[in-house]
Amino acid sequence: LAPLIAQAINKDTSIYKDIKYSKNHLKEIELAAKMHDIGKIGISDRILNKAGKLTEEEFEVIKRHPIIGASILKNLALHQDEPIVKVAYEICRWHHERYDGGGYPDGLKGEQIPISAQIVSLADVYDALVNDRVYKKAMPYSEVEDYIISQSGKAFDPKIVNIFINSKEKLKA
Repeated sequence: LAPLIAQAINKDTSIYKDIKYSKNHLKEIELAAKMHDIGKIGISDRILNKAGKLTEEEFEVIKRHPIIGASILKNLALHQDEPIVKVAYEICRWHHERYDGGGYPDGLKGEQIPISAQIVSLADVYDALVNDRVYKKAMPYSEVEDYIISQSGKAFDPKIVNIFINSKEKLKA
């Protein structure tokens, strides 16, 4: 989903006038997005696979996965100068930040959040809502769309929400 959103940004230059992704950068976003939760390897399976609601303590543990993932990427012995590693770091570290500043791990707000992380954040929430998880059933697409719209300016950049809504047919496919 992330590269579809990034491609839609390319097509609608009225939304992000200063962003134009090359084919290589779109591929980097696609590959890096797949690594967004790599930090979960440092979280207990007991917490990750819990069927019920997490306790506050368990949620605090889950909230460490972006830092763990970013640390893994930052400490790679090789390839630190590769663009994909830089994009993957941004996505890992900041995909749980919220546009209104209420996210984690760093409490970034609005334009402080790299666009790649904002794209993956929306794609990640979409994926979590439209698919069954151990802790919840999938939601119908219309409810997911309503939820994402309700989070415009809160969890998500309103411009990315607009792109998502305008690209919904491709995203559902």
